[in-house]
Amino acid sequence: MVNLTPWEQEWVQIQEDLRQSPGVQVLQEVRGDILEEDILSNARDSGGGPHFAPSLFERSVRFSEIGSQWQTVEPYSFVVGEFFLTPLEQAVREDPPDFTSSFYSDDEQRIGQGLRVIDDTPFTGAGSFTAIRLHTGSIDPELWFSDHLRGLWRMDLDYSTYVDFLRLTKGAFGWQHLFTQAPLEEEEFRRVTDRIVNMLDALPQIFPDRDCTPLRERWEARL
Repeated sequence: MVNLTPWEQEWVQIQEDLRQSPGVQVLQEVRGDILEEDILSNARDSGGGPHFAPSLFERSVRFSEIGSQWQTVEPYSFVVGEFFLTPLEQAVREDPPDFTSSFYSDDEQRIGQGLRVIDDTPFTGAGSFTAIRLHTGSIDPELWFSDHLRGLWRMDLDYSTYVDFLRLTKGAFGWQHLFTQAPLEEEEFRRVTDRIVNMLDALPQIFPDRDCTPLRERWEARL
């Protein structure tokens, strides 16, 4: 039996918390097998691949996939969420996402060739995803978010901080835009801001042991 790291146990607990909470309905979830160590080592040590800081791998799970789709129930503010993590070791070996759609600008399509998805929305098919950008010689990759509103947004987060906030939000839709330059004051983003407001109202009530102060402070800074 494979021993889980404390970080992996944390993600197992997140899924358990969602299932056990009376304020949440879990619609779908998945937790794949632990990747074999030789696969992980080959990905980390590949001479032709990116060489990330070892600390990044410590914040990556070894599950081949792990994710949940959920929504709140009354009387809480309505929140819909989904996370679907792919381990770094696996993500860097995947193909880039499809950027051939006219939805993306030429510059975004160019950036997209270097992106590898680390958090996705396959259950809902919402189309949003977060990806790391591979750069030769970079040990701390950029993070980019595609929201299918206006295309691609660079996030003001590194990988380790991203997964920390993902753990806190549990993938509540819209949270990523707290850390982009999206013009949240514009009407086009009204649905996003409504989702953020509902998230900040519901999650501290449903999960009082989780400190949402950093999210609230970021929201106030974005207003």
